[in-house]
Amino acid sequence: MLSRADSQQNTKGKQRHFIEPRFKMSSQVTRNNHYVPQWYQRGFLGAGQAKLYYLDGTPDQKLLENGRVITMNPIQHWGPASCFSELDLYSTHFGTQINDEIEKFLFGSIDARGAKAVRAFAGGDPAAMHESFQDFFEYLDAQKLRTPKGLDWIKARYSSLSQLDLMLEMQSLRFMHCTMWTEGVRELVSAEDSDVKFIVTDHPVTSYNPEFPPSSRICEYPDDPAIELTGTQTIFALDENTCLILTHLEYAKDPEAADLTAARTHARFRGSSLTRTDAFIRGRKLTRDEVVGLNHILKSRARRYIAAREREWLYPERTITRAWGDIASILLPKSDELWRFGGEIYVGYKDGSTHFQDEFGRTSRSHEYLRRKSTAANPKPNDACGCGSGRKYKRCCKKLPPADRPSWKVYGIRERNLMLCHAVEDILGLTAGKDWGDVQRELSDDHVKRIYQAFASLWPDDTDLTDLLPRPAEDTFRAVFLGVSDPRTIEATVLGWIAYFDEIVLAHPFINPRRIRPEFSPTESPSQHKAQTLKNVLLLLVLRPYIDAGYVHLIPDPGDFNPQFGETVHHMAQSRAKGWSPDRRSFGILTKLAEDDHRRTVLRLPEDSLRRMIGDSMPGSTEEELRAAISLLKSGLSDDPYALLQPMQAGEAGSQFLYYKGYGLESALYLAALSGSLVYTDTEAHWEQLHQHALQQPRYNAAWKPIDEALSRVVFPIGLDDRETLEQRESGRSGDIRTIMRQLFVASMPGSKIDLSQIAPRLQMALRRLEREWESASKGPRLAGTIRTSAPIGGFNRNEVQRLLLTFGRSKTVRPLPLAILIQLEGS
Repeated sequence: MLSRADSQQNTKGKQRHFIEPRFKMSSQVTRNNHYVPQWYQRGFLGAGQAKLYYLDGTPDQKLLENGRVITMNPIQHWGPASCFSELDLYSTHFGTQINDEIEKFLFGSIDARGAKAVRAFAGGDPAAMHESFQDFFEYLDAQKLRTPKGLDWIKARYSSLSQLDLMLEMQSLRFMHCTMWTEGVRELVSAEDSDVKFIVTDHPVTSYNPEFPPSSRICEYPDDPAIELTGTQTIFALDENTCLILTHLEYAKDPEAADLTAARTHARFRGSSLTRTDAFIRGRKLTRDEVVGLNHILKSRARRYIAAREREWLYPERTITRAWGDIASILLPKSDELWRFGGEIYVGYKDGSTHFQDEFGRTSRSHEYLRRKSTAANPKPNDACGCGSGRKYKRCCKKLPPADRPSWKVYGIRERNLMLCHAVEDILGLTAGKDWGDVQRELSDDHVKRIYQAFASLWPDDTDLTDLLPRPAEDTFRAVFLGVSDPRTIEATVLGWIAYFDEIVLAHPFINPRRIRPEFSPTESPSQHKAQTLKNVLLLLVLRPYIDAGYVHLIPDPGDFNPQFGETVHHMAQSRAKGWSPDRRSFGILTKLAEDDHRRTVLRLPEDSLRRMIGDSMPGSTEEELRAAISLLKSGLSDDPYALLQPMQAGEAGSQFLYYKGYGLESALYLAALSGSLVYTDTEAHWEQLHQHALQQPRYNAAWKPIDEALSRVVFPIGLDDRETLEQRESGRSGDIRTIMRQLFVASMPGSKIDLSQIAPRLQMALRRLEREWESASKGPRLAGTIRTSAPIGGFNRNEVQRLLLTFGRSKTVRPLPLAILIQLEGS
């Protein structure tokens, strides 16, 4: 029996429950919120019992009148109604009004279905387990985040959250572990032969990794060993006699060889996966010592409270006979039971389409052909770095712990872009001696199809972008461009700024054909993509030396290959832009690009169409005058590198699909946070949205005002000759300026000790030196550019972007973006 574990929507096609509290007073308000449900606690009571022994790990203290401090009794004997609850844990407030819809409607529904699912799993009926499979894992994920510890874990990953925001984020994050859990090995073990039974804690969904004892920095409150790590197992006691243990497949198969502190293969917090709902290991009965070992783990990861039906079970540390790492042997499933898990799944659908998935949820075999052929395990300092950045190892990954490096196993971003360059040149015959004019005349449907097939093969749906991105580094001043990737503007908006930024992250101009309906796809309907493909190829060829040198990272928007990311960001952007009517003048160069595209399309019209258009605008023109006008207009195309030199086909076959590719606000902030970059833009509309929607608590940084004012008066020379700009960068002539700009970025970070008053004068001096060097050496055209900076207190951040980082990036805390830049060019 198969089921689709989906972090976005359930298998029955019904939308997940999402409650946004509305402040309407009801007759009765529930304020005593049970974060461990009473029905669940009852599963740990013996026959005929109504109370549990309830241990407070940090009991309250009371100051007596005589000054003596006494500690309150840490153990109570209470019923479930009195255990594991907190006043207004889920309540939201608006003035004197209190709203309890989270408790009543969200957790009411989850608990009703969860109780049925837990009973089904504990009972072992395959049909009932299949029916409740998704409900069970939805409950499990909600239970992990709804506790005080779980809520503290969420708050620790956001800059600030109100109670209402916290409730909204808890709901948005509560499916993040389901996919990886269901892809692992599922074992239900029993304590029925032991006189000690399982205990219940205030954080019942427990993580264990033998490499991280409770004293480890990784386990500092409110953190647990991360779910995505290969050696992390999830433990959840269903009742006093039944416990579920979830283990990553590669660890279960080969525990000796597995790297327990590295992420499991194809780790992800959002996405769909097919799994067998009947694949469970069952029947192992634990000894007393083994039950005590599991109870020790459960207690060690609790926040404050635990409970059991017998008082002595509350202290497993008193009788445990194993060291922390040795408990791992209790949790690992037997190797001869693993045949139920793993393997490949093929599904055929009525419309003829198919679905493939391997044992780690990967939907392609890209990991095979994109796997790096060989990498030195211990490179020398001057060797090429194993991540494929093109930099020396000593200047790249040597400074980073292995777990924090970009992947050394598969080809990186730079290598994939160079592969695409090679493929495009081969497809278009450029390696066989053809020139750009030949490409303009001969670009065919087959060329377009093959180019986009090559692009899609390099960026499949199961790409783990976070595994490939360049990492934050103190000695690298990196910027994400929040603007369009277009060959007509690339020198002015990107390449000309390479003198001032160490590296620039730019949106890939190619679209992924897998994410587009067939009638609009460049692989299924290639003829309508010729004009745009020509421009994209030209941009790729211009950028190639910069990509090779590691100065430009051409990265697709994550939504182009990850459908869940794309859908999530689309909804965020819709919500952000609702009711927004930007001034057309704020679009800057976009309007001019659209006019230029329209002009080029008109010039490619057949001569009879042009004759009618000219005749309508110039009534009374003679035939000779019309022919001369048409000849003059057509002659301009031959000198236009962005124009197809082919007759336009009549009708729909000649229509062209034109677009402007760039990151949206959410994607740009997401990539900037993961790569340690600032965001810069050339568009007032983006600048406006950045300040309206990426400031959690808008607070102007008065200390930054002198810097902003001083920099606004500094003129930056912007070279427009891409070859000369590259030579200038590689000669090192702009190194002083980048050092100062790097310091500017560091100065914008919280806690920086850099003297702001010294930055602007030093930058002006460095620019004057660069100006003199360019006057003597440069022959190419230039523009004058200015910048506006913004470094608000607390930086740029959105709760929605932080959620993206948690669910499509890393579970680690990522600092807000401290600085943004608006570039302005003369004449724009």
